[in-house]
Amino acid sequence: MRCELRTLQLTEPFRIAHGTSTERTVLRLSHDGVIAEAPFVPYYAESPEAALAAVRELRDPFDSLPADTPRAARLAHDVLKHLLLARSAALPLWQHLHFPNPNGRLVVRSLGIPSDLVAFRQRVADTARQFHVLKLKLGSGDVAYDLDIVRVAREAAPDATLIADANGGWSAEQAVDLIPRLAALGLTMIEQPVTHREGLAPWMALKAGLPTPPIPVFADESVQTSDDVPMIAPFIQGISVKLLKCATIGEALTTIRLGRELGKQVLLSCMIESSHGITVAAHLAGLADYIDLDGHLYLANDPGGGITFDADGRLHL
Repeated sequence: MRCELRTLQLTEPFRIAHGTSTERTVLRLSHDGVIAEAPFVPYYAESPEAALAAVRELRDPFDSLPADTPRAARLAHDVLKHLLLARSAALPLWQHLHFPNPNGRLVVRSLGIPSDLVAFRQRVADTARQFHVLKLKLGSGDVAYDLDIVRVAREAAPDATLIADANGGWSAEQAVDLIPRLAALGLTMIEQPVTHREGLAPWMALKAGLPTPPIPVFADESVQTSDDVPMIAPFIQGISVKLLKCATIGEALTTIRLGRELGKQVLLSCMIESSHGITVAAHLAGLADYIDLDGHLYLANDPGGGITFDADGRLHL
């Protein structure tokens, strides 16, 4: 089994409330022609070198990793095992795991916080020609500017479905004020409006100030694994599930199933990562309401292969 770290260069800086990225590192495992990857993201503060050292201890792809192994290493290892088993069965991963067919599902296209609203207007218009669901990154630090982002996007793409992600960039008071105003501008969903770093307190304050939100509110950073779902459930209408957060495909499935049992919508999402990682996540797309799997489209050196999007913004594997 070959193990290595790769650096992915972005085509342009990508800004969200957490900060701005120009490159990302991924852990790549390969065995007998099968490739698995997992990304590192700044806010987990995991050591790529430690993750690499952990998987290098493995003699065989089906050996076990310690529970305290960095999540990127656990994910890449888990994905590699699943891909090898699916290939042995001569089936696509989604069929091997008995998931619904993901092909033909509409994909969300995300746009980072813009620095120039004039250029952003044109970009939204151009993007909406292919993708009919656009996710706007908010949490700029200026609530008036966040409103302008949504206003400009709605004007540039009047027929698109607009959702947004504040990445915890608002206080509860700001979220209470902003969410109805954003809904009036045509936003149809908001993801992680308040910080996850203070536990449930911001969510409780948001619910107290906005008992019945005019649009669904989803939790992302506040839902890392299935353990978090029951606690956050009273305050949200949906959850965002990422393979990296869950660290295994099985845990992602458990998180989705628990969310469904509690009546929540599901957004299947990703990090900025290559087509190797995005393609694996796409095999779960038939389980989700929203499919936000475009992280590879920000890369200048994506290896390609696997997932594609047609002219109507639909996923194909």
